Amino acid sequence: MNGGLPWYHPISRWIFILSLIALGSGCASLNQPQENVGRTYVPVETPASEVDQGVKVIDAPEGIPDVEPTVVSYTDYNDPLEGFNRAMFTFNDVAYRYALIPLASGYVQVVPLPVRNSVTNFFYNLKTPIYFVNNALQLEGALACRNLARFVINSTLGLAGLFDPAADWFGLERAEAHFDDTLMKYGAGYGVYLVLPFFGPSDLRDGTSAITDYFLNPVTYLMDNPEKFGVKAFDYLQDYSSDAERYNALREKSDDPYILFRNLYLQSIMRDADYQNVENAEVSDEP
Repeated sequence: MNGGLPWYHPISRWIFILSLIALGSGCASLNQPQENVGRTYVPVETPASEVDQGVKVIDAPEGIPDVEPTVVSYTDYNDPLEGFNRAMFTFNDVAYRYALIPLASGYVQVVPLPVRNSVTNFFYNLKTPIYFVNNALQLEGALACRNLARFVINSTLGLAGLFDPAADWFGLERAEAHFDDTLMKYGAGYGVYLVLPFFGPSDLRDGTSAITDYFLNPVTYLMDNPEKFGVKAFDYLQDYSSDAERYNALREKSDDPYILFRNLYLQSIMRDADYQNVENAEVSDEP
């Protein structure tokens, strides 16, 4: 039929490809317990005095036991790329304060919360192939099958992902997974601290993940520029909008905001590593 939507055939191909990969990624492991469901760790707001002293505070997400000790000290970080990182931080700081934060604040004020939630759902659904492929690479068959089911359900019943009936009706919660999670699972360290333009604090492992996420994102193949650039820019804006005001609040806490944000990021890395160690210990203790 010539009257079909232009996205229909590409999305059908994605669903078909995902289904084939799922068959080989261990869907038979659905009965195995899965605890490491994609979690997002946000650096806690550490008092400036503690940040200056290099103290990392670990704040467990809701529903996850605290890792002991909850306060961990570390020596001064050797920042081999500090010159480049400071230049990128200055660029980002100007972009955030004079462009992104005003745009994000306007977006929050003008667009009602239910609409923003639907937009967020849409982009999460669009990025499900990223989560699925990394679930498969991590041999997490149950999570891969869950994300495959979510993609099919939300792309159809959820009106192209604007709603999340997979979670609301079927109890299939989102299981985020990116390539840095895959690298971490197989023992890759985070490398050096790195500040990326617009994306901010990162590291070598996370930066590699950003590249792979680009090539696994369906938008890369479903659209041409400038539409592709516009969609990805809007995705970044809506994702950033929830943290826009928090940036200025944190920035004012230190005379050297570069060190502040660097230490907060390193703090989150240590927290991730501590949770990973606890999970590995729990697995090794199982009979």
